[in-house]
Amino acid sequence: MYKFVFPLLVSLLSITSFAQKNEVKVMYSPVSLQRMDGWGTNYDGLDPKYSGAFMIDYNRYLKPRLKLGFNASYERKKVSGTKSYIYCNLNPPYDCIDQSYKQSNKESLFFFGPQFGFEYLQKDNFRLGSLVGVSLVLSNREDIVDFITEKESDVNLFFHAELLNFTWGKTNGLTGQLGVGHKGLFSLGYFFRW
Repeated sequence: MYKFVFPLLVSLLSITSFAQKNEVKVMYSPVSLQRMDGWGTNYDGLDPKYSGAFMIDYNRYLKPRLKLGFNASYERKKVSGTKSYIYCNLNPPYDCIDQSYKQSNKESLFFFGPQFGFEYLQKDNFRLGSLVGVSLVLSNREDIVDFITEKESDVNLFFHAELLNFTWGKTNGLTGQLGVGHKGLFSLGYFFRW
């Protein structure tokens, strides 16, 4: 009995281990959620700086075209500078006061959560698909106006949808996506599968 069960168990484990595929992606998006949020904003003398979004994905293929995974992403924004305004008295003596103050706003966002994807096209060295996911967002914000500092932390729920994603290479290579959500408008990176 032992001579029959042990080889059967070893062969079943080897078949299932070769059938299961793992994938890790490391990506960067220069057009992140923070940058898109700042489009059209009048910063009035302040200088905005964005880190972009850094991401790492882990996906496991449930079936040849379906994958379930986990995403973690981080991005940061800093807006700083000197703001000035002129206040004019509407009553006599009609004097004007020019005031300026230093302002700094920092915000960092950390996203993590599950994702589900489907691949439409699977060739030897190229795959094309889509992916959706939900994320828990941990945000930390610090506002400094003159010498007054306010700090705030928050937890929210968010999403991402990769309308089109690709991998170019059989076991490792280039990866990228076009989409909406916390992964940014587009991102590029490196992937490997085993």
